[in-house]
Amino acid sequence: MKPSLSKLLLVAVLPVSASFAVLALGAVGRNIWLIHLLAICLTCVLAIAGSQLTYLARIPSPAFAIILLTLVGAIVPLLHHTPGPNRWASLGPLNLYLAPLLLPSFFAACAVYIHKRGNYDLPAFVTAFGLSVLLAVQPDASQVLGLLAGSTVNFVRYRADRVKSAITLVAIALVTVWTFTRPDPLVPVPYVEGVFALALGHSLLAGLAISISAIALLLALVLGSFKGSSWLAAVAAYYAVLFACSVAGLTPAPLIGYGAGPLLGFGLMVAVSRWVEAEIQSDNSLRAV
Repeated sequence: MKPSLSKLLLVAVLPVSASFAVLALGAVGRNIWLIHLLAICLTCVLAIAGSQLTYLARIPSPAFAIILLTLVGAIVPLLHHTPGPNRWASLGPLNLYLAPLLLPSFFAACAVYIHKRGNYDLPAFVTAFGLSVLLAVQPDASQVLGLLAGSTVNFVRYRADRVKSAITLVAIALVTVWTFTRPDPLVPVPYVEGVFALALGHSLLAGLAISISAIALLLALVLGSFKGSSWLAAVAAYYAVLFACSVAGLTPAPLIGYGAGPLLGFGLMVAVSRWVEAEIQSDNSLRAV
């Protein structure tokens, strides 16, 4: 069953609404508001335009293109040598955090290969480990942990080969441990990484409202995963890890805090969802013949 565009976009309404409250509590300037609104508009355009370009699902393997784009996207920040972490790429007024921009779609694309079985599933395992190494080099411990969580759920939901899954997950777990030992000098920004602390610091009601919006996003994705698109559970696990890390001030809270990367990443996931599901359905049809 192909995921509904309207339902996927509806999932984001509550957390994105919460982001306005976060920016208001953070007393941000006009430029921050304008960039945030621009990112939301681009997210909607990306989701709607991508879902309408159904002919792109007819290319030999959209999933392969998505996986390749993700790996290239993880390499791009490493080309800019800076004293601190290398996680961003500039695009006009937007300073894009590339990992949350690409990882939700990556889980969807990996599901295609896991679903194939046999040696056809190797790209999912190899690229997941390779991506974890690239994220570790940046370094970005929260994203590596999120990749580990999302991959685990993907492997379980699609009943991936147990030996390959175990080897891959153990390898990513070791990379995760190593990444958390690396220094991360970035100071949390209240309306980006510190949204939960910011809201709770204002009032208990505000803290509960922001927390509920995060939980609602996760529950909606999990429920959607039981209606045909199992890879949405992997995205939910990934977001859950990011929310947990955000409580510790380690990473932006996706969709709830300020940041174009997570917003556009959600839009890109919605855009490619039909292409991915079309490829999975095509594989199901071939098996049935």
